[in-house]
Amino acid sequence: MLEPKNHIIHDFKFESGKVISDLSIEYAVQGIKKFDEQGKVTNAFLYLHGWSGDYASVENLSSVIGPGKVIDTNKFYVISPTALGTPGSSCPSSTGMGINFPEYTVKDMAVAQHELISQGLGIEHLQGIMGTSMGGFQVLHWALEYPDFMNFIILHATSHHLSNRMFGVYHLMNQIIEGDHEYNNGKYVQNPVKVMEHVAYLSYLWSLSPENYEHCFESKNEFLKSVNERKADSINWDANDLVWRNKAMFNHDLAHDLSQINVPSLVIGIHQDQIVDEKFSVMPLKESLKNSEIFLYDSIWGHYGCIRDVLKASSAIKRFLASFD
Repeated sequence: MLEPKNHIIHDFKFESGKVISDLSIEYAVQGIKKFDEQGKVTNAFLYLHGWSGDYASVENLSSVIGPGKVIDTNKFYVISPTALGTPGSSCPSSTGMGINFPEYTVKDMAVAQHELISQGLGIEHLQGIMGTSMGGFQVLHWALEYPDFMNFIILHATSHHLSNRMFGVYHLMNQIIEGDHEYNNGKYVQNPVKVMEHVAYLSYLWSLSPENYEHCFESKNEFLKSVNERKADSINWDANDLVWRNKAMFNHDLAHDLSQINVPSLVIGIHQDQIVDEKFSVMPLKESLKNSEIFLYDSIWGHYGCIRDVLKASSAIKRFLASFD
């Protein structure tokens, strides 16, 4: 069981210029620190979760991260923070600031994590960073802002930009939320639960592979039962948190910056991923990174395959990591 802790960053300055006096970043750790002769940590590894996760999302990758696994917590000191903008860390809902919480960027998320690692944990160098989905967006900013801070990066089901379709779905999500009368321009007293269910339904409709929707349900009622399970997940989603997080994604476009990244990179993609698709998202990322290799696999789980079927990438991760032993 992971035990979360919080690091407070004083006077954190956002890219917009706005400042929060006490920004909280939640995190958890696995494994044991190893030190060199100067007392510096030598085995730190950072995992960054996706759009709907938190520090505990690393447990969803227990088939590849853990004792004796390919990312071995007997070898690596694994740190998994809750991203800026997600409950547990500072966000519109957890701070009580609501719409007054500064709109943040993906770069702000990476900078806050760097403050946690360097100032909060006193770590000067990471062995590597792995990010899934939106976590991968942040990894790319790490590689741009702190290119000498890590030996390698692993980018799973992610990209350097949003395809038009990906942008459209999340933009529609914000329109649905902001157009709901209970949202009240973000000044709601109670979270608009019904509209949260609607956006959960929307996200469910393209998170899996087309084959999953057709082959894994024997009837329309069985499909709707699965939809209702996804809707139940939205009980803990806050409307402003989602709107702010989606806005952070909208400006994620590093197409003109990738040539600056020379950190050894493993790009992992899923053929059936409808969110971060192979042709317009994954392959352009790989082709633009100078020092990269790619591994693609099949998963009926579509985008969720980056968690449900991550074991399929285990051999590729193992080969990649072997060059850094």
